[in-house]
Amino acid sequence: MGFLDSVQNAFGKKTGNAIGNSLYGRHADDNRIGIREDTNRSQSVNQIRVDYVAIEKEKRKTLAYEQNSKLLDSIISIEFSADNKNAVIKELTTLSTCVDLWLKESNKNLSVAKSKFDTGLAILSTIDPKSPMIDYFTNKKSDWAVFEEKRRKRIFWLAGSAIIITTLCFVLAKFL
Repeated sequence: MGFLDSVQNAFGKKTGNAIGNSLYGRHADDNRIGIREDTNRSQSVNQIRVDYVAIEKEKRKTLAYEQNSKLLDSIISIEFSADNKNAVIKELTTLSTCVDLWLKESNKNLSVAKSKFDTGLAILSTIDPKSPMIDYFTNKKSDWAVFEEKRRKRIFWLAGSAIIITTLCFVLAKFL
């Protein structure tokens, strides 16, 4: 009877977990971030210890997410006015700095910043076609394209070499 009782209890526990997860999502389990329960057989009371490292990691993730969302909101709210050439140049400089930073990080906001940058560059080209800043921003754009192409090639070569090494390992394993 002991074995069947434990199977029945495990089945009930798993079924309850599945129902709770379907109703409440991932918050249905009792596992909370940053809190661990230590059960010691010699003690009858469960002790709760707070894991400050896990809490700090979650705080950093949340702050980074909030900062990225604020930057995304500020990029989306940028409006280029055809009346003020210096304001357009200032906004393009800010956007180019963001794109330079996010290219190296592979940030999700990169495409939004590039799109706004292209819009601003088009507006600057219509305001003052002979501005020296147009050449600077166009060179920035081509530098980004070169950087992305190098990254694609590097990933291609790394993936290709990993496949070749894996294939060689399988071939050598069959011969040995």
